[in-house]
Amino acid sequence: MRQSDVVSLFALILLTLLCCAPISAQKATVTLSKRASLIPKSCEALMPASIDDPIDIPALVKEAYCKGAGDMLTEYTYVMTSTGRSVNKKGVSKEETTTYEVFIPVLKGGTRGKGILLVTNHNGVPVPAEELEKARREAAKRLEQAEAENEREKTSEPESAPDVKGMLPLAMYTSTTNTHHSSSGKSGSASLAIHTFLRSCELTLVRREQQNGRETLIFNFTPRPNEKFAANEKYIARLGGEIWIDSQDRVVTRLVGRPTVSASNRKSVQLAATLTEAPPAVYVEMMRLPEGIWLPRIIRINGADYQKLFDGITTESINTFSNYIRFSTEIKDVQINPYVKP
Repeated sequence: MRQSDVVSLFALILLTLLCCAPISAQKATVTLSKRASLIPKSCEALMPASIDDPIDIPALVKEAYCKGAGDMLTEYTYVMTSTGRSVNKKGVSKEETTTYEVFIPVLKGGTRGKGILLVTNHNGVPVPAEELEKARREAAKRLEQAEAENEREKTSEPESAPDVKGMLPLAMYTSTTNTHHSSSGKSGSASLAIHTFLRSCELTLVRREQQNGRETLIFNFTPRPNEKFAANEKYIARLGGEIWIDSQDRVVTRLVGRPTVSASNRKSVQLAATLTEAPPAVYVEMMRLPEGIWLPRIIRINGADYQKLFDGITTESINTFSNYIRFSTEIKDVQINPYVKP
């Protein structure tokens, strides 16, 4: 699609579409990259892994890593819901929710760009219609400016030669970072990315299940001893949990992680009878769109219940994604089931 067509389409969406989704951070940002290569490095020369018993787990992990290395989110507008939760010393929870419409300017291969975010609802109170319409007009102008800047931006060189063979990704695993700045001047950060878990953990098959008519392979994960993590990912060394992989598409569809030892200062968590009864410390769930690609549905970092686990993070953030609409010649609204906290 030509740039002028996309800008016009964006303007049409901004003026006529009302999508809703919440976010936990007060200053939310969305930055995405467009790959310069059709085949990412992680997908070069890969062959499909065998999932017959015994499963070739190392090969399957490599394939699942590759299948999530896509950049499809750059082609969609969507709704993002961010809910932030904190717990005071008396154990009383406080939640704050913000709803955003997210629009991504068209990116060339090998470039990065920031999404345009519109607040449509805050703590259950919709933005007045006149203010929202004005914000959409301003967002349309910002998109046009971003499109023009992206067109002038120099692209990076492809990481793979054009004739390199391999697999095409079917999903985009995003990396989400929760940051916290306290009134005392202290700050913390926690990053959650499926790719890190695939690189750093050993997987053990525990069962096969049918999910929405599709076979899913469910593995327990255990971080490898002496694995080196970035400062905001060191919490992973203290986790255990499950990774779900769709057996047909070889995409990670769910990740659930809980501390192997209690890292919470809350009695309700410490007294949990079993590990699976405690709330997740991290949680990721993907959704499969009608066109066959997988994009995020839920991303959760739970520092409210596990205040000793993360690097200075004492709040919980839950980001939900919905109403994915691909900005192409055909627009399809994708509906998903309401989020149920795991």
